[in-house]
Amino acid sequence: MCVTRVAKVLSLNGAKARVRFLDGDVVGEVDVSMVEAKKGSYLEVFAERAIGCITKKDAEFKRDLRLELNRIRATVP
Repeated sequence: MCVTRVAKVLSLNGAKARVRFLDGDVVGEVDVSMVEAKKGSYLEVFAERAIGCITKKDAEFKRDLRLELNRIRATVP
């Protein structure tokens, strides 16, 4: 199963963005060449590439789903 992550753009440098992933508060870099990202926007990320811009509400919802999935995975032997 492939699951996307959500991130908030901290800064832009050409086709690269420095982002904070919402599910772990980790800072990383993603390719934003396929989307119109700007500082402060929320992105859906797959394989270190932004595949879409989303609203803050959707980003928080997807973050919560991912955190719940991680919690469930941790309880399965």
